[in-house]
Amino acid sequence: MTAKNAEGYPDPTAEEAIRHVMRGGKLDYTSFRTYEELQDYTIEHNKGISTREAADKFIREKMPKESYFQKKILDWIKDNAPNAIAWKEAAGPYSRQGIPDITCIINGRYYGFEVKRPFIGVLSKMQEQTIKQIRRAGGRAEVVTSEKEVAEILLPELTQK
Repeated sequence: MTAKNAEGYPDPTAEEAIRHVMRGGKLDYTSFRTYEELQDYTIEHNKGISTREAADKFIREKMPKESYFQKKILDWIKDNAPNAIAWKEAAGPYSRQGIPDITCIINGRYYGFEVKRPFIGVLSKMQEQTIKQIRRAGGRAEVVTSEKEVAEILLPELTQK
């Protein structure tokens, strides 16, 4: 199927965008504003996928794992906040449940980032409670899906004198 522009003519720019939606076998979620838009695209451009349920399964398989987004966020913090200390919290049987995935301290202020996969990540009740506790204690805890969101949160802190 050839993508069309607003006037109905073939649009090579749209074709190029369609070819780049899948990069390295991983779904490039940044091309979509809503989950429904992503599902519609998946149904339209993948043979054998004709329902939202099948599209959902495909998206969950092709979307990068949470660890991919965590690494991108940590890399952004290290590159853009040289005076910050940031680390990924260890998860396991002996760690406290619900602690945000990434901890960052800048200028003595605590930031906790719970990282979720775009469109499909869901907070657990424990994570919701922990975020509320951190906020009540004076820290900042946010649910994020990308380094862009982290930048929007941290840039005001980084530009303070």
